[in-house]
Amino acid sequence: MKRLILSILLAGAFTASLLADTAPAFPGGMEAFFSFLNKNMQYPTRAADNGIEGKVVVQFDVDEHGTISNARILRPVDPDLEEEALRIVHAMPKWIPATDNAGHPIASNAVIPITFKLSE
Repeated sequence: MKRLILSILLAGAFTASLLADTAPAFPGGMEAFFSFLNKNMQYPTRAADNGIEGKVVVQFDVDEHGTISNARILRPVDPDLEEEALRIVHAMPKWIPATDNAGHPIASNAVIPITFKLSE
Protein backbone atom coordinates (compact mmCIF):
# COMPACT_ATOMS: atom_id res chain seq x y z
CA MET A 1 0.00 0.00 0.00
CA LYS A 2 1.25 3.45 -0.86
CA ARG A 3 1.60 5.97 1.89
CA LEU A 4 1.87 9.68 1.67
CA ILE A 5 4.96 11.74 2.26
CA LEU A 6 4.39 15.49 2.35
CA SER A 7 7.22 17.90 2.59
CA ILE A 8 7.72 21.60 2.41
CA LEU A 9 10.99 22.97 1.15
CA LEU A 10 11.41 26.26 2.91
CA ALA A 11 14.86 27.50 2.05
CA GLY A 12 13.96 30.90 0.68
CA ALA A 13 10.32 29.92 0.52
CA PHE A 14 8.77 32.95 2.17
CA THR A 15 8.93 36.30 0.48
CA ALA A 16 7.57 39.61 1.62
CA SER A 17 7.09 43.10 0.36
CA LEU A 18 10.29 45.02 -0.30
CA LEU A 19 9.28 47.31 2.55
CA ALA A 20 9.17 44.46 5.07
CA ASP A 21 11.72 44.17 7.82
CA THR A 22 10.34 40.77 8.82
CA ALA A 23 8.53 38.25 6.64
CA PRO A 24 5.07 36.88 7.45
CA ALA A 25 5.14 33.78 9.63
CA PHE A 26 2.92 30.87 10.52
CA PRO A 27 1.76 31.22 14.16
CA GLY A 28 3.89 29.00 16.37
CA GLY A 29 6.77 28.84 13.90
CA MET A 30 7.95 26.16 11.53
CA GLU A 31 7.25 23.26 13.88
CA ALA A 32 3.60 24.34 14.15
CA PHE A 33 3.49 24.82 10.37
CA PHE A 34 4.70 21.27 9.70
CA SER A 35 2.32 19.91 12.32
CA PHE A 36 -0.60 21.71 10.68
CA LEU A 37 0.33 20.25 7.29
CA ASN A 38 0.76 16.73 8.61
CA LYS A 39 -2.63 16.84 10.33
CA ASN A 40 -4.58 18.49 7.54
CA MET A 41 -3.17 17.56 4.15
CA GLN A 42 -4.60 14.64 2.24
CA TYR A 43 -3.04 13.11 -0.86
CA PRO A 44 -5.70 13.24 -3.58
CA THR A 45 -6.94 9.72 -4.28
CA ARG A 46 -6.88 9.99 -8.06
CA ALA A 47 -3.32 11.36 -8.02
CA ALA A 48 -2.19 8.60 -5.62
CA ASP A 49 -3.87 5.90 -7.72
CA ASN A 50 -2.10 7.19 -10.83
CA GLY A 51 1.27 7.60 -9.12
CA ILE A 52 1.33 11.36 -9.66
CA GLU A 53 3.94 13.21 -7.63
CA GLY A 54 5.47 16.66 -7.81
CA LYS A 55 6.09 20.05 -6.28
CA VAL A 56 3.26 22.58 -6.37
CA VAL A 57 4.36 26.15 -5.67
CA VAL A 58 1.69 28.35 -4.10
CA GLN A 59 1.84 32.10 -3.56
CA PHE A 60 -0.60 33.97 -1.34
CA ASP A 61 -1.07 37.39 0.19
CA VAL A 62 -0.93 38.01 3.93
CA ASP A 63 -2.56 41.30 4.91
CA GLU A 64 -1.59 43.50 7.85
CA HIS A 65 -3.99 41.50 10.07
CA GLY A 66 -2.54 38.12 9.04
CA THR A 67 -5.46 37.12 6.83
CA ILE A 68 -4.55 34.96 3.84
CA SER A 69 -6.04 35.77 0.43
CA ASN A 70 -5.40 35.50 -3.30
CA ALA A 71 -3.78 32.07 -3.19
CA ARG A 72 -2.56 31.09 -6.64
CA ILE A 73 -0.47 28.38 -8.23
CA LEU A 74 2.91 29.53 -9.49
CA ARG A 75 4.13 26.09 -10.57
CA PRO A 76 1.43 23.62 -11.61
CA VAL A 77 1.89 19.85 -11.53
CA ASP A 78 -1.52 18.17 -11.60
CA PRO A 79 -5.00 19.64 -11.08
CA ASP A 80 -5.73 17.37 -8.09
CA LEU A 81 -2.45 18.21 -6.34
CA GLU A 82 -2.97 21.91 -7.06
CA GLU A 83 -6.50 21.77 -5.65
CA GLU A 84 -5.23 20.17 -2.44
CA ALA A 85 -2.41 22.69 -2.10
CA LEU A 86 -4.89 25.58 -2.45
CA ARG A 87 -7.33 23.91 -0.05
CA ILE A 88 -4.70 23.63 2.67
CA VAL A 89 -3.55 27.24 2.20
CA HIS A 90 -7.13 28.45 2.58
CA ALA A 91 -7.53 26.27 5.71
CA MET A 92 -4.51 27.80 7.47
CA PRO A 93 -5.08 30.06 10.46
CA LYS A 94 -4.18 33.73 10.30
CA TRP A 95 -0.45 34.31 9.97
CA ILE A 96 1.69 36.75 11.86
CA PRO A 97 1.96 39.61 9.35
CA ALA A 98 5.18 41.02 8.00
CA THR A 99 6.41 44.20 9.64
CA ASP A 100 8.11 47.30 8.32
CA ASN A 101 11.31 48.77 9.71
CA ALA A 102 9.30 50.56 12.41
CA GLY A 103 7.68 47.29 13.54
CA HIS A 104 4.24 48.07 12.08
CA PRO A 105 2.32 45.22 10.41
CA ILE A 106 2.18 45.46 6.61
CA ALA A 107 0.66 43.48 3.76
CA SER A 108 3.05 41.11 2.01
CA ASN A 109 3.05 37.74 0.31
CA ALA A 110 4.46 34.29 0.89
CA VAL A 111 5.52 31.52 -1.47
CA ILE A 112 5.38 27.89 -0.36
CA PRO A 113 6.61 24.94 -2.45
CA ILE A 114 4.61 21.85 -1.42
CA THR A 115 6.06 18.52 -2.50
CA PHE A 116 3.69 15.58 -2.92
CA LYS A 117 5.53 12.26 -2.90
CA LEU A 118 4.28 8.71 -2.66
CA SER A 119 6.26 5.96 -1.02
CA GLU A 120 5.78 2.19 -1.21
